[in-house]
Amino acid sequence: MAGERRRESFDSAAADYGRYRTPYPGEVVATVLHNSGMGTGTRVLEIGCGTGQMSVPLARAGASLVAVELGAGLAAIARAALAPYPGARVEVSAFEDWPLPDVPFDAVVSASAFHWLDPQVRFGKCAQALRPGGSLTIVSAHHVRGGTPGFFEDTQPHYLKWGLSDDLFFQLPAPADAPVMYPELDAEPGFRSVRRQRFEIPRQHTTEPYVGWLRTDSLILSLDERTRARFLNDIAVLIDGKYGGPVARNFAHDVLTTSS
Repeated sequence: MAGERRRESFDSAAADYGRYRTPYPGEVVATVLHNSGMGTGTRVLEIGCGTGQMSVPLARAGASLVAVELGAGLAAIARAALAPYPGARVEVSAFEDWPLPDVPFDAVVSASAFHWLDPQVRFGKCAQALRPGGSLTIVSAHHVRGGTPGFFEDTQPHYLKWGLSDDLFFQLPAPADAPVMYPELDAEPGFRSVRRQRFEIPRQHTTEPYVGWLRTDSLILSLDERTRARFLNDIAVLIDGKYGGPVARNFAHDVLTTSS
């Protein structure tokens, strides 16, 4: 089997991340902005901004944004994307180590990064970061059943061959059966009234962007370089040979919002 997924691995693929990671769907972004009460001057802390895919919509909506990103390479790309917005800045740090400012935030947002944070720290520190009544919004994405018929099943022998899986018959969950994220938040003393919204959205890919997207996946990044190249070549040959280029994967995007 491949090595463990590591949150530090994303920075080694920062250029691919910036090029091949598709933006968040419009309905997901709109929900985050609405649930966070976004407006001109809203003080926002974003945790794990990556290349700025959620940061730019936040800044465009008028947020006074501080984005914290562990990877220096990812942060550099996010800074470039945020250059038109003087009210936004990016700081390189693990959130767990980042010193909270004296003035609290109106909203904390984390898109596709919150699950990497230390469970012993993440909720308590977010509560400390927020003013009374401030909001915490977390975006999560689940690969679910759907998309191009047969494609997922056809990829599984390659995951098995290159040590990325030990179950040839693994099946994705149905969209309605994707796991409920952070159920412990319902009992977290620093927060109240958790709201969960789910959006089922297929994503279309052709061979190059699909393989590029895989190069940013933490599981694929756990492979050594030579093995990773061979696995990715197998996937490219599969898409070109059997599917003629375009394939779709289906995702359930969860938006969880609560207030302090």
